[in-house]
Amino acid sequence: MSSAPLFRSLSLAIAVAIAALAGVVVATAAPLPAAAVETADVDGDTIADAVERAVCGSATCATGVEDRDGDGIPDATEVPACGDTTCASPTADRDDDGIPDYAERLVCDSDTCSNAKEDADADRIGDWVEFVICGTRTCADGTEDFDANGVSDAAELAACVKSVNGLAITGGNVALWVGVVAAIALAVGIAMRARRRHADAETDA
Repeated sequence: MSSAPLFRSLSLAIAVAIAALAGVVVATAAPLPAAAVETADVDGDTIADAVERAVCGSATCATGVEDRDGDGIPDATEVPACGDTTCASPTADRDDDGIPDYAERLVCDSDTCSNAKEDADADRIGDWVEFVICGTRTCADGTEDFDANGVSDAAELAACVKSVNGLAITGGNVALWVGVVAAIALAVGIAMRARRRHADAETDA
């Protein structure tokens, strides 16, 4: 009996499994719609007028240090990240890549989209790091040291990123590769059992 049909079926099963897993990952990792925030800044303080109004009621009142919920994330950062002054969490990290969700939203509009390499001003400080340090993607200069331990905030934050071959791990990547490996292992196991049964049948005959 030829084993060709068995391996054609096996190849089809693997292809279907990979396609299904890729579809799930694409669906779950699709960027969320970005919040529409005005860019007008009448007082030129780099905090958009719309954000200042949400923080303190007028287009010129915010200082950038307001923190209504005392979570360490300035209100002027929380508002563009998720819509109000208490919505962001400094520890929430949906894809467990070491980059807080709110920072990823500011960089690229979803909780799982950043690869940690975005750098709008090419200063070698990642955009997400600058958002965490001072609220915009171009504001840090690399000398900030909040805890005065001699290690810059930029270096400490960059060290938090979990990476493989220099790329930030995302939930989508992990799910895809774990799923692919599992599908291949299952398919190989099925093929080996089928071959053993075939060999046993020939021996009995």
